[in-house]
Amino acid sequence: MLQLRFIALIAALLWACGPVTAQELSVDVTEAEGEDFDQAIDAAVLAGATVTSLSLFWDDLEAAGGEYAPKDDWPTIANGYYPDKDLALTLSLSVIDTLADRRPEDLRGLAWDDPVVIRRFAKHLEQVFRRLEDVEIRAISIGNEVDGYLRKPADIRAFATFMNKARAQINRFRAGVPVGTKLTFGALKREPYSWSPLISQSDAVMVTYYPLKADFSVQSNDQVRQDLRQMLNFAARRPLYILEAGYPSEGCGAGQDGQLEFVQTLLDEAGQEKARIPLISLTWLSDIPDAQVEDYVSYYGVEFACFRSYLASLGLRDRTGLPKLAYEWLANR
Repeated sequence: MLQLRFIALIAALLWACGPVTAQELSVDVTEAEGEDFDQAIDAAVLAGATVTSLSLFWDDLEAAGGEYAPKDDWPTIANGYYPDKDLALTLSLSVIDTLADRRPEDLRGLAWDDPVVIRRFAKHLEQVFRRLEDVEIRAISIGNEVDGYLRKPADIRAFATFMNKARAQINRFRAGVPVGTKLTFGALKREPYSWSPLISQSDAVMVTYYPLKADFSVQSNDQVRQDLRQMLNFAARRPLYILEAGYPSEGCGAGQDGQLEFVQTLLDEAGQEKARIPLISLTWLSDIPDAQVEDYVSYYGVEFACFRSYLASLGLRDRTGLPKLAYEWLANR
């Protein structure tokens, strides 16, 4: 009888405390020089990652006219790879990628809520999710940093309609997985009400977060706590997914000490809000090569010197795979 009472007491205490919510760490994997992808994945896992990211560009997978004809069938490749690694994914369906419209060429120029666009994307989603049957997915973003491309209120409303239709379609394949769109924290901070049509059609608020000034020099890490509080205020009752977060380790006020402090502060502060922040993704695992930096500079059309140093030193390891202070801290937590 005493044993039964003890069990009942423990059960009551657990019920009163509510469910224990695990907060997951994701790392966006980039390979170091001389390293294969398996080795890079192992390094991300050593840093504590249980999730990584997969970005799929609509125009990479589908030709004009609606034929699914990718050069590299990344959904099929991912489906055959990640389950064996015991890694889940955050999935970005990059119909918009910051400044670029990534729809198939014959759809560009149409309104986002045009029935032709909505029907074609529904068909595209079926093609993608049929190939991702075995992968665990933690969150799905329709578009990446869409505030860089959507400027007019009418375009934002049209994209919100597109999102709503797509979210209903995705729910057929992945019921219960939160669907939203990635916005930069800067856009939410500057003009929060502009993005309410998108947030109203989202299961969660999804942000990218790089604490930088307008010239891409770094802000003080004292700002991180305040920024995180603002993100939670924007999210209100929705969960907050920080799907990219990074801090450079070189140039324009940055350094390895600052990168370490950023990672520590972000994870420690967010750790106090586990129920509201289910996942944080750090960008990137390793610094990228100079040629890739120049590709990004050309893609975004940004010529600030600090933009180059930011892109070149975002990794938790340098380009040879040598751990930086932030990586060492993560690996030894």
